[in-house]
Amino acid sequence: MTEEIARLREEIDKVDEQLVKLLSYRLELSRKIGKAKLNSNVSVTDENRETKVRERWISNAKKYNIPNSLVESILPLIFSYSKLVQINPGEKEKVVIYGYGGMARSIVSILSLAGHEVSITGRDLSKAEILANQFKCVSMAPLRAVDWGDIIIFAIPPNVILSNSNELFSDKLKGKVVMDISSSKFEIFKFLEELSRKLEFKYISTHPLFGPIEYPVGERIVIIPSQTSSNNDIIRIENFWRKSGLVPIITDVETHEKAMAIVQVLAHYYLLGLSNAIETLSLELGVEYSNFHTTNFRELNKILKKVKDLKNVIIEIQKQNPYSYKVRNIGLEELKKIKEELEGGK
Repeated sequence: MTEEIARLREEIDKVDEQLVKLLSYRLELSRKIGKAKLNSNVSVTDENRETKVRERWISNAKKYNIPNSLVESILPLIFSYSKLVQINPGEKEKVVIYGYGGMARSIVSILSLAGHEVSITGRDLSKAEILANQFKCVSMAPLRAVDWGDIIIFAIPPNVILSNSNELFSDKLKGKVVMDISSSKFEIFKFLEELSRKLEFKYISTHPLFGPIEYPVGERIVIIPSQTSSNNDIIRIENFWRKSGLVPIITDVETHEKAMAIVQVLAHYYLLGLSNAIETLSLELGVEYSNFHTTNFRELNKILKKVKDLKNVIIEIQKQNPYSYKVRNIGLEELKKIKEELEGGK
């Protein structure tokens, strides 16, 4: 190694230290902003602010001859960690998570980060204990957990709730807030609302608008009030999620189902078809396309992989959403129109 290379590397080491110091200072400023947001009851995520920051970064990158691709790679991480340090729950809640799958893990990660007291439970206590240990929470047997907690979140599939309601729900839930996280509310909402009347718990349905990811700070979560939840209950849960780092959206069942028909049912329908078509065409045309990915196709392929991994959940949503049949028909008709347009009306 030449003296010139050694000298330049020493300069890089000094710059790296300065970069780390500046990142540390930026995170400290974010923490102070987080405290101010808490006092003002403002969500951690501010999409307008993020847009302005991104525009400023791109402008500065152009000024200093830095590729936009570098900015687009770095900035999401900075946004993510800036929001992580802003989380402050205010009043801590005792939260029970029934389940230990991917979505349970996502919810546990953000609630434990926010400082809430979290207990994980379920049929298999060994799995509950493993998840609890990962996030420094506790695990309890179901009945003990319900006695202990104030907010009970069932992070399990709706068909499991419906088929095991006698085991999962009892009069021990009286006076507590109970939430599900089902993607489709058409059947489960009516069922749990009626059960909440009978067992006198406060039912508030939720739908996290994100997949099984750790620390989903800044993501959105739908809140659907029921007839057994008061305005004070809704305000409490809205603040609970907001101060835990999520963006609450309050709506009703019908609006939720219609929106999910577009966002989930239609999108997943096309993606499943696209995935199958790609594999069929690869065989039909006799070509291995993996070395020919464009930038857009590479990103699309990541989405298709997620769709394949979640196929069982996607099929369940397709079956449960009351607007699925109509959405798929319209989606297919629109594809036919595009085909006719491309082929010149033939």
